[in-house]
Amino acid sequence: MRNIRLFWQIFPACVGITIFSMLLAAWLATTTGRSFYIDHLKEEVRERALMIEPTITSLSRGPERQLQEFVRQTGRRAATRITVIDADGVVLADSNEDQALMDNHGKRPEVEPALAGETGFSIRRSQTIGESMLYAAIPVELKSPGHRGALRLAIPNVSVEAMLSTLQWKMFGIGLAVIGLAALLSLWGARRISRPLEEMKRGAEQLTSGRIDQLVKISSEHMSVEMAGLAGSINQMAEQINRRIRIIIQQRNELEAVFSSMADSVVAIDADKKIIRMNQAATALFALPPEVVKGKDVQGVIRNAYLIEMIDFTLTHNTQQEQKIALFNGTDPIILQTHAVPLRDEDNKNIGALLVMNDLTKLNRLENIRQDFVANVSHELKTPITAIKGYVETLQDGAIDDRDNALRFLGIVARQANRLDAIVDDLLILSRIENTNVQEEVNLLDGEVGPVLESALQTCAVHADAKEVIVQIECDEELLAPINQPLLEQAVINLLKNAINYSPEGSLVTLRCCGSTNLQGEKFVHLSVVDNGPGIAREHLPRLFERFYRCDKARSRDQGGTGLGLAIVKHIAQAHNGTVEVESVPGKGSTFTITLPAAKAA
Repeated sequence: MRNIRLFWQIFPACVGITIFSMLLAAWLATTTGRSFYIDHLKEEVRERALMIEPTITSLSRGPERQLQEFVRQTGRRAATRITVIDADGVVLADSNEDQALMDNHGKRPEVEPALAGETGFSIRRSQTIGESMLYAAIPVELKSPGHRGALRLAIPNVSVEAMLSTLQWKMFGIGLAVIGLAALLSLWGARRISRPLEEMKRGAEQLTSGRIDQLVKISSEHMSVEMAGLAGSINQMAEQINRRIRIIIQQRNELEAVFSSMADSVVAIDADKKIIRMNQAATALFALPPEVVKGKDVQGVIRNAYLIEMIDFTLTHNTQQEQKIALFNGTDPIILQTHAVPLRDEDNKNIGALLVMNDLTKLNRLENIRQDFVANVSHELKTPITAIKGYVETLQDGAIDDRDNALRFLGIVARQANRLDAIVDDLLILSRIENTNVQEEVNLLDGEVGPVLESALQTCAVHADAKEVIVQIECDEELLAPINQPLLEQAVINLLKNAINYSPEGSLVTLRCCGSTNLQGEKFVHLSVVDNGPGIAREHLPRLFERFYRCDKARSRDQGGTGLGLAIVKHIAQAHNGTVEVESVPGKGSTFTITLPAAKAA
């Protein structure tokens, strides 16, 4: 059954009851009034008949002319039609018509009772005069005692019909007014009852849709006591729900913020092995869009047999698991410290599993770098220290008495001490640059890059002349970049020294400076050191800028390097918000390029 609004249940019922009551009242008033007036007229006509009955009786025993004249004159004066009828139904006299031309009236409905000795009444349309008439006939003695006849009086019924018609129109007008007033009152009452309910409905719909920011408060003014109590209860319920919803939303937002910002990858899985949620770290780890993973089967998203096995074991045995898993995302493996724990609801019922994965790849890489750094530092320091210690002990054992050998040994000790000093200086420089990058920004000023190359060339000119290496500068004019000139000069010097050291005699080393613009319109300045040395194998290029990393350790030590020069170059480039790159082909030379963002136009 279709539901109907309360307004349409109240309003039509009230109006319908009013209309039915008015029609019933009108019908009762009309029928009762008609009966009252008809009875009144009947009695009046009967009394008139009784008043002239003695006269009619006496005149009927005389000449007919006298009876006819009396009936005619009396009928005209009384505005009443008077008819005298014999027992045979023959009309003896009539006040309006010629009795000789009138038909027999013995069978008329009002005459038959009168001829039988009773009073008869009839309301019908007169065939003679063509009007609705009220007839009353009483028995009367005519001509002689015992000779019974009928005296009939008739008056027009038009006044009664007109009175009844007027009464009906008045009743109709009064009924319309009452119906209109009842309709207005019903409309007002129905609206007064239904409007608060509609407001309560809108408030409930807002609560259902979660629109707590525009909550409708129901006013209890002009309401009944019961409706006002209901409105107050709904308002209190809405406020309670609103407050609880805000608390829930706040808690959900806090949990969402914590869940999304977690560095660890988190995956929530239900008991049917379908994904409930994945945080941003997890979607990034598995290279999946976050909006499509919800509700997907975990085996179709996480394609790792060990992770699936952990999830199955946790869901089956309801126990916690922990192990390291290698996930291959490309060429390099990702080491994950994985925890699988049961997921329970507030009733401590198991509803799924929670997978938490901590990426240990960077930590392992840093640990390896730390171990390599410690080993390299130890090795680099131990080599000169061992040499110094060995030659000192040789001098102590008597070689000091041999002047030539003593001077040669002391020269070796001095060279090894200088090497130790260079290693310590480079470590201090590297530490200072790193601390500056972490604690405060390097002071960068817009300046030309060409003078930096010229200063680096002047610093390394003696070393280049000693190896008979030609150094030339190729630089576009007026290239500006935000630079710290001493630091940038140190980086270029380190690259230039390496190029001179590894270049054969008589070869060419080029210091090149040029500008470029990318597709986004960003401008850059490139500082390149190009040599024609032996080049670097491809497998060494990714680790070339690590501390103490050497492609050929024996040859590097022969060149006198500390193994920190390229690491210093890398950190200086990063301090300038730039990068350093290397391109090399074995047997054809190498190109080291420092890329810096160009200065913005004034």
